[in-house]
Amino acid sequence: MRDPHLSHNRTRIADLAARMIAEHGIHDYALAKRKAARSLGLPEGHSLPSNEEVDAALIYRQSLFEPEEQAALLLALRQQALAVMRVFEPFSPFLTGMVASGAVSEHSLIELDIDADSSKDFDQFLVNHNIEFKIQDKGGRMAYLIYSEPQDVLVRINSGESFHAAATARPRLSRQQLEKLMQLEPSVAAPSFGLTPQL
Repeated sequence: MRDPHLSHNRTRIADLAARMIAEHGIHDYALAKRKAARSLGLPEGHSLPSNEEVDAALIYRQSLFEPEEQAALLLALRQQALAVMRVFEPFSPFLTGMVASGAVSEHSLIELDIDADSSKDFDQFLVNHNIEFKIQDKGGRMAYLIYSEPQDVLVRINSGESFHAAATARPRLSRQQLEKLMQLEPSVAAPSFGLTPQL
């Protein structure tokens, strides 16, 4: 039987982590949960909520304070995500992160997973299409921060073991699944790449 005290603390941590994500633009869920636990005077590594619990708290928070703005922001980000996924269609990208779960804030990036043995072809694609990017290390996995408007795009390359970890770690939507979810017409404006990053 779950300890009700621990459940209460998990809820408190999830609520505060959601607030930090929404208000301060923290993208690292683990960091947000640790900071929330520390702020509440609770152990950082004991009975922390799952990412899904933080997402649920974030969605609930936004439904209370700004439901219309939240719905409009989610639609705009998913429209941009769909346009970006169509550009990267040769690599069969998956939408992940906040835009996939629906727990978005004004600081949310569009996050994509690409399952590939090598990043070489994707590198060449970006260069050939004059798409400006910066390579980052995200938890030991290669990622590309791609400058776009209105939101930047983070693309992770999954290979080997990271492919299996990514496939089970968080929600992933294919382009077809996103289209079905949104029930959009095929025509979506193309994204604007290579512009000044939104910092």
